[in-house]
Amino acid sequence: DGLTSRILELSSLDDVEIWKNHFEKARTKYTGESNKILIRVTIRRIINELTTDLIDETKRRLEAQSVETVEDVRAAERLVLFTPKVEAKKARLKQFLFQNMYRHYRVVRMAEKAKRVISELFEVYVANPKQLPPHISARVDSEGLYRVVCDYIAGMTDRFALDEHRKLFDPHERL
Repeated sequence: DGLTSRILELSSLDDVEIWKNHFEKARTKYTGESNKILIRVTIRRIINELTTDLIDETKRRLEAQSVETVEDVRAAERLVLFTPKVEAKKARLKQFLFQNMYRHYRVVRMAEKAKRVISELFEVYVANPKQLPPHISARVDSEGLYRVVCDYIAGMTDRFALDEHRKLFDPHERL
């Protein structure tokens, strides 16, 4: 998303080991492909490395600690971890993303806008639950107003939440 939105430049990822290694392998294997394809392949390869490492290390830890029951899990040390090598790579990628993308002013603006939309939806539904769809408002007596409103909003896609917000707050929007 950072590359697509041009918040990140492809060259800025050259210092991130996990990205650089997988991007170079993708470029070698898929000579002549567009950066768009290489980026997709690289992301897929990074996800694969992380998930495979996490699964393998978790299996190793389960076996090393002889975990067989729920009680064993509860008594065990941390079981689900990356290997130290992959954890370090992941930490560097995460650090890069926080510094260069998640704290970017456009991302911060969008996050703040999303908070306002969610807060305003919550406030309007709590103030007048009759604005909720009937199958949702029917649950208020048994589950409680706040729980029902929270669950309803939590189940919304981004697009649906924005559409609902427009319907409730924009006087020119059709209901």
